[in-house]
Amino acid sequence: MTKKLSLLFVALLIVGCGGKSKNTESPAKSGPAGSALPAAPKVAKTEVATGALREALLHLRRVHFAYDSDSLLPESRKALQLAVEGLVAHPEVQIYIDGHTDDRGTTEYNLALGERRAKAVEKYMTRLGVEADRLSVVTFGKERPMVAGTDPAAQAKNRRAEFRLMRGDIRLVVEEGVEYDDKGNAIDSKTE
Repeated sequence: MTKKLSLLFVALLIVGCGGKSKNTESPAKSGPAGSALPAAPKVAKTEVATGALREALLHLRRVHFAYDSDSLLPESRKALQLAVEGLVAHPEVQIYIDGHTDDRGTTEYNLALGERRAKAVEKYMTRLGVEADRLSVVTFGKERPMVAGTDPAAQAKNRRAEFRLMRGDIRLVVEEGVEYDDKGNAIDSKTE
């Protein structure tokens, strides 16, 4: 009986697999008697987001700071004004504001400074019209540098407030913002 069941099972497998077979060969290798069939032309397809798709993107810029400071500098304020416009247009979106520092100072000091930076961004955004319950402050201090290194360029890049999506049906795109040297002068990234 077991032999008959085994033969029946094998027969069912063969019959079940006997439907359309999938050709896994490339078109150039298939065809009668090895003749090559021309491959289908590849069509480049570029689509531009419109309507709801375009609105499903929210662009924010990183906010950078001078050394040992939580003061928002002019270019950072402009970037935050644009961020607020995007957030007002998408009231369902909630974000994290992450505060970061460069490598100088103790861990404890940098955690506090990172929090002050994130709170400065939060305060400015709420003053411009974003509800406070849509923004959550997190501090990482010097624990998550954007780039490795202890040179002035790396330090300028790491002194920042960063944005992450907490809630919302949207794609958050975080772009680079204007960086500042230790004294708060904007660094022209085109000359470096």
